[in-house]
Amino acid sequence: MPGESKAEVREVVREVDRKTAVKLRRIEAHAETAKYKAAVSKSRAEARDKAAADRFAAKIELAKLRAKQSASEKARTNIALTSPAMLTVLVGGFIVAMATGALPDESVATGAALLTMLSAGLLQNLGSIISESNGNGHDDDERPKAKAR
Repeated sequence: MPGESKAEVREVVREVDRKTAVKLRRIEAHAETAKYKAAVSKSRAEARDKAAADRFAAKIELAKLRAKQSASEKARTNIALTSPAMLTVLVGGFIVAMATGALPDESVATGAALLTMLSAGLLQNLGSIISESNGNGHDDDERPKAKAR
């Protein structure tokens, strides 16, 4: 090194300092990226946990509502939900049976009469469910009674 000038030494030191500064900036950038990713994953985990807690609370509320429901309310709900499907299957099956020729021509009138009776019964059940509840979905018998004078 005795032959090197001070300017060359300064240039080497500057080059080493630049390389070190670039490495330091890379390390800082990686640290910032890792910090950002950690914050994002933490917020996502919190959002997932909150959504799971909300779903659990909703399930609990539904279970409470179902537990408070009386047997007649459950029956009405089941009838109201299954009657349209039953009507669809019955009428659709009758039409398909007539179209494919599976139902003899002599039996069409009997089948139509039976289908009419079944449909009328199901629709009557649906109508009674609707008439038993007032417009708010509450039973008529749950209305406050008028005071006797």
